[in-house]
Amino acid sequence: MTEWWKTPQRIVQTNLRLTDADLDPAAVAQSLREFGATAMLFNVGGIFSWYPSELPLQAANPFLDRDLVADMIEAAHAADIRVIGRYDLSKATKPAYDQNPDWFCHDVDGVPFEYNGTYQACVNGGWYRAQSPEVLKETLSRYALDGLFFNMFGYQRNDYSYRRLGVCHCKGCQSAFRDFAGMDLPRSYDPSEPALRAYLRFQDSTSTALREEFRQLAKQIRPDIAVSNTGKSSDFFRGEINRRLDRANEWEHMSGEQARSFRSIGANRIRYSSAVTHFVDYPWRYASESGAQQALRLAQQLANGADPHYYFMGLPEQRDREPMQEVDAIFRMHAAHVARYADLDSVATIALYQSAKSARYGNGTETAAFRGAYKALIDSGLPFDIVHDSRATDADFVDWHGRYDVIVLAGASCISAEEAASLDAYVNAGGALLVIGDAGSHDETGTAQDSLQLQSLPVTGPVSTRESLRGGYLRLDTDKPLKADTDVVLLDGPYVELRQKAGTTGTHRIELPQRFGPPELCYPEPDSDSDLPGVVTGDHGAGKVVFIPWDAAKLYHDFRLTPHRELLAQLTRELAGEMPAALSTTGHTELTVQRQTTTGDLLVHVVNYSGVSGDGCLPPVPIHDLSLTVRGAAGMRCVSLVSGDTLPVSDGTEAGAAVVTLPPVRAFDVLAFSAQA
Repeated sequence: MTEWWKTPQRIVQTNLRLTDADLDPAAVAQSLREFGATAMLFNVGGIFSWYPSELPLQAANPFLDRDLVADMIEAAHAADIRVIGRYDLSKATKPAYDQNPDWFCHDVDGVPFEYNGTYQACVNGGWYRAQSPEVLKETLSRYALDGLFFNMFGYQRNDYSYRRLGVCHCKGCQSAFRDFAGMDLPRSYDPSEPALRAYLRFQDSTSTALREEFRQLAKQIRPDIAVSNTGKSSDFFRGEINRRLDRANEWEHMSGEQARSFRSIGANRIRYSSAVTHFVDYPWRYASESGAQQALRLAQQLANGADPHYYFMGLPEQRDREPMQEVDAIFRMHAAHVARYADLDSVATIALYQSAKSARYGNGTETAAFRGAYKALIDSGLPFDIVHDSRATDADFVDWHGRYDVIVLAGASCISAEEAASLDAYVNAGGALLVIGDAGSHDETGTAQDSLQLQSLPVTGPVSTRESLRGGYLRLDTDKPLKADTDVVLLDGPYVELRQKAGTTGTHRIELPQRFGPPELCYPEPDSDSDLPGVVTGDHGAGKVVFIPWDAAKLYHDFRLTPHRELLAQLTRELAGEMPAALSTTGHTELTVQRQTTTGDLLVHVVNYSGVSGDGCLPPVPIHDLSLTVRGAAGMRCVSLVSGDTLPVSDGTEAGAAVVTLPPVRAFDVLAFSAQA
């Protein structure tokens, strides 16, 4: 069996419209081949079938008069392109709904979740549980598909117009939730609903179980097929990078964040990609993002080990072709150097902990805190990975993550006892934690705890929180200055007030909130001084933990002030030691370093963010005369994969380090370091 999904791919997704039924499979395959694709996503079944189905409830494409799935697979395979079947089992047409309304989602008043004549399927209903397995059996027994992807799987909170759908109250959900929690369903997603946390656990449990049932069914029929997005049992991961009108601000690092998360969840064993959407958002399926935006998204993915993946609405021939020159260039670069993108592993010594539990069950500030820390590391030029919280209960957690000198926790309020034990064991074995703000004061479902979950913290409970430090400052110790010319750092938000353990050290001090109006009264009073520490450091076993009792990460997310970033970078560097690589100038760049496990060659990516402007992206300003120092690269040959130039390499000041001056960095550059021939 050829496990094609374990090798680097270039994937193109074609989201077909019913009227695309007359497409020429050979022409599409040729177009994708010229584009550089090695795999494609192609519609198979679900809402409509793209093949002659014998299932009475599977709606047929009314424009189809042939077996398009069979024809497309034949043409794609002839062009050496793998076909990943795209199934959208999340909805069905009105005839299916009319025959089995209990299979579909209804709100608390019994109104179905309907959109443009399609009806939202419920995870606990028969469309998913009875009809969908038959669709899989029918298609997998007929067609030599290479992979599977399920679109919009599970519970949906919004429709395509971003209208809130609410909590499904179909009979299946009412019965299953009562069995699960012994409670009635919450009426809405309002956090004040007593049953909401239990309902979120119910969603996680039922959707995870259903995904695994689909995976097992597919493998029973076709053991050689690659199945995506079924958790750690996946053969490959497929994410999506898009703009959404229901998000207040676009996160410029979304593409890299997804890639880093996938790498962690799969322990670098499962290949991953995120489909970069050609169009702006649902209402404008034919208006594209800018070339600069798409280049930035794809560059982040390459920099973090992901395969390039692009998503068209309809066929590749688009009415708005503005970004295609940049996208085509990146696909061609990857194709020309695909061998260098095989078997890559990050050599970062820093990791940022991603607490999905906190984002789901926390108080709503956790994502901002996590992304503030993410942004601070990027802006400080510090290469880092993500440690996803789903890995925390794995038996190899300590051994695997011992590669990191420090793990940064930000936005991690909700931690399970098992999760905390793994992090404590990591520290005990010699690792270091930088814990920012609230961490582990709640369990994995958001229930407040009387004591802290993390035993390695240099502080102890009971947990007490000052709700707001607005108007307060961090007074910096004179022997620990920042590069910024300041004696104080802005404070806002809560302060976690805990007792220092014996033998720990407190540094910097909190100046409690002062009056900030009118101006004549804006001076500190004697009681504004406090003995509350701004940073607490302590040993635990062979390791160390640094605790910041206030949310410096969220403050950097909210204000982007230099002192917050410099404090986080200073503490991280002290725990992490020497970096695998460094740039002469930081800010507006992302730096990552990967090593090819089979050859020992290094791949260094430098991504240029200078074009980021609000929620969009302008052409980046080229960065000139950027110097790069890479540890362990002395005596190696260096080639820019973007320009094709061989770059002069000189010895660095540190033994074994190499220094190169980069050609002008436009969207990004890739520096390949390999042993001299």
